[in-house]
Amino acid sequence: MNFLKSAFLVCALFLCLSAGQAHAKADTVALYTEAVMTGDIPALETLLAPNYWHIAGSGHIEDKEHFIQSIKNKELVVDRLTITNVRTTMIGGATLMTGNGYFKGISQPAQPEGLMRFTLVVVKNQNREQVVLFQATPVVSTPDCRDGNCKIQ
Repeated sequence: MNFLKSAFLVCALFLCLSAGQAHAKADTVALYTEAVMTGDIPALETLLAPNYWHIAGSGHIEDKEHFIQSIKNKELVVDRLTITNVRTTMIGGATLMTGNGYFKGISQPAQPEGLMRFTLVVVKNQNREQVVLFQATPVVSTPDCRDGNCKIQ
């Protein structure tokens, strides 16, 4: 009986440690969304990889320098950016995350607002996680949307 209890405790410990590993990626996403919403330029300088690409819901593409400059110049002011139902997969040294959520903000050029499919790629660079890609795709709410399967607009 003690063997079964010990085995159960080892399995429980393993699951807890594994869950902690998964949350590390989610923390990078949370830090990213917070920095974008608050316009925290120093945090973005750290969180964004040197080869970062931002693909907005309209398809407008910016590199790291131009994305940060648009936030500094208040050409992009994000009121709300939420990402839920995140699905994660590893591809080599990169982590691909996709989920649905909500975007509301003011930007030049104008961007679609509302329900979106978000895709992020996070890489480990010099022992820290950095976002190398962010992409927003407008979607339509469907019954499957709660599971992350929204219909693309």
